[in-house]
Amino acid sequence: MSFKISIGSALYNVSEPHLIKHIESIMKQLTSEVEFLLIDDASTNNTAEICKKYAENRDNVRYIKIDKNSGLSSVRNRTIAEASGEWIFFADGDDIVADHALETALSFCDEKYDIIIHDRRKFYTDKTNVDPVCTVKSLKELPESAARDISISCLCMMPLSGDRYGMTKYVYYHAAWGAIYRRDYLLENNLQFPVGQKKAQDSVFNTYAYYNAKNIAYLPYVMYYYRKDMQGITQRYNPDYPETAMSLIRYHYVCMEKLYPGDKDIEEKYKNFRLISLAVDYMKLNPFHPDNPKSKEERKKDFTEFINTEPFKSAIDGYTRKNVWWGYIVPIDLARRGRFSTLDFFFKHWSLFKIYGKVYKFFRIK
Repeated sequence: MSFKISIGSALYNVSEPHLIKHIESIMKQLTSEVEFLLIDDASTNNTAEICKKYAENRDNVRYIKIDKNSGLSSVRNRTIAEASGEWIFFADGDDIVADHALETALSFCDEKYDIIIHDRRKFYTDKTNVDPVCTVKSLKELPESAARDISISCLCMMPLSGDRYGMTKYVYYHAAWGAIYRRDYLLENNLQFPVGQKKAQDSVFNTYAYYNAKNIAYLPYVMYYYRKDMQGITQRYNPDYPETAMSLIRYHYVCMEKLYPGDKDIEEKYKNFRLISLAVDYMKLNPFHPDNPKSKEERKKDFTEFINTEPFKSAIDGYTRKNVWWGYIVPIDLARRGRFSTLDFFFKHWSLFKIYGKVYKFFRIK
């Protein structure tokens, strides 16, 4: 049985209330042209029971359980392999699909495009608003230069002004759920997510996806709601962060070697944006995270070792404030000077980084 769109939800031990709201946001929109894949990465809670109930007696809803927990990349790759739809809409099991997303996608999925970027919004507790019906008349076709710029942005974490291509501030093409992909395009280019990578898998996938894309369009309509969960994986204490970050860097270096060999400008952008971002995330999720059980002396030792390890040492030593987001200016400046105790205080009051960062940026303090 073939479909126009396959929406694949990545599930792993999602809380029951969040999972039900996620599934319901999609089920109420299903038509005979849409396939719903519930792909469970070996959850140990009641995910299976909930999903089987929704899939029962439905030809276009399938529950697929992976026997051994393999990570988000494996789930995304399984989505590509299992999908019967001409287009793939990736989703995460604790997020919510906008009220009219699927009918909107059905009306705009055009075979001449490889990727269609759309808007998204963030929410923290519950989505309470009712989305308006999409009134967009046509997709905005992006120029060829956009594909390269977006690919580099995904690789380097370098900000890309959406205004340049007529996109709003609500786009987030770094994430797989930030766009809809033509399945044949993914298969023809053998595009896969990096199995085993625990952080920023989508950045690797999308670096290649946008680089290879011939035709990209933009839909200025909110299709997806991303749950900003303060207890989620991007916020929790991560004792394995150094290894995870180095693994990601290795994937990114392969991207640079294959797609942008010898491009010194991209290497510099990678150092000034992606490595700085990883360094701040490390500080936030490891030595200065409130759930870190280690003593202050142990945390200081870990911190000192990390900031003196390449490629982070060169990135921290060589950063310039004009190239850094204002929220990163103070933690990077303090890290460069080895101010562990000051950082320990500031990370307990994250908003201070932003306040001082704006002041630094405004006055161009050297």
